[in-house]
Amino acid sequence: MLVLLFPAMVAGMAGAIWTGSLAGLRRMRIQWWPLGVGALAIKALIQDPPINQQAWALVWGPPIWVACLVVILAMLVRNALRPGHARIGWEIAALGTALNLLVVVANSGYMPQSASARMAVKGAMLPASANVTQLHNVTQMTPDSHLAWLGDNFAQPSWLPMANVVSVGDLTLSLGIALLAFLTIAQRPSHVGGTPADS
Repeated sequence: MLVLLFPAMVAGMAGAIWTGSLAGLRRMRIQWWPLGVGALAIKALIQDPPINQQAWALVWGPPIWVACLVVILAMLVRNALRPGHARIGWEIAALGTALNLLVVVANSGYMPQSASARMAVKGAMLPASANVTQLHNVTQMTPDSHLAWLGDNFAQPSWLPMANVVSVGDLTLSLGIALLAFLTIAQRPSHVGGTPADS
């Protein structure tokens, strides 16, 4: 959901205007970033053709997605544990990912999605489970869905590029990334003993 990064772009530009520079990005240090990038790459790989149409992907896709969320959460928590002025951004992003992980695990590896919200954005319903021919990480929300309030309930405006249906966790994650971008870029360099402050 690249559109969830839009607030981070706006926040980053605001931070750059605040300081008149993007120098804050050079001071940013992300711990365990290869794990996060790898998990995102695997998640994207299994959800795109031709892999998402393979029989093994239909079976193993949900647990693989859960594993990717666990890895991403671990990376975010690792960075949230570090001291620094941008720590709150990591913490909020980790909270959003944890909420998504919670509801996905509670629903056997799928994110429950509101039928009305999906229709508003996509103009089509999810295929019935008997007709599934490719991997989806979402399933239609029903009265039996667990933690439905944490599922995909919010339709993004249709004027947004690649608009989608998002969850409380998605919105929280987006807020965390935006705050992280602003605090990192808006940080003015300070020196203690000749060493720039860590982000």
